[in-house]
Amino acid sequence: MKHLLGRVDGVWVAQSAHLEKSMIRIAERCGFTVVSRAFHQFEPHGTTGVLVLAESHFSAHTYPEDNMIYIDVFCCSPKFDPSECSKIIEQEFSATSGDWKVVTR
Repeated sequence: MKHLLGRVDGVWVAQSAHLEKSMIRIAERCGFTVVSRAFHQFEPHGTTGVLVLAESHFSAHTYPEDNMIYIDVFCCSPKFDPSECSKIIEQEFSATSGDWKVVTR
């Protein structure tokens, strides 16, 4: 099992709808099976989202005031490639950079 933790920079995501659409596209591109979802909108901006996956979970916490999103992807599928997943996340959010760590569980 692999646990991908990281941050993407240069990203301004302030609304739950934007985060949810992006996370669903990332999940599809990574081959995840979404079984549930929860999103919370903060005021005046910022959002947190969690996709519950058949393979585990994918969460994101946005900080638009700092142009960054913190990401957590835990996946028990032997096909999960954290390096490819991090690239997909950076592409989907049009990030200027990313900082990633992989923990083997």
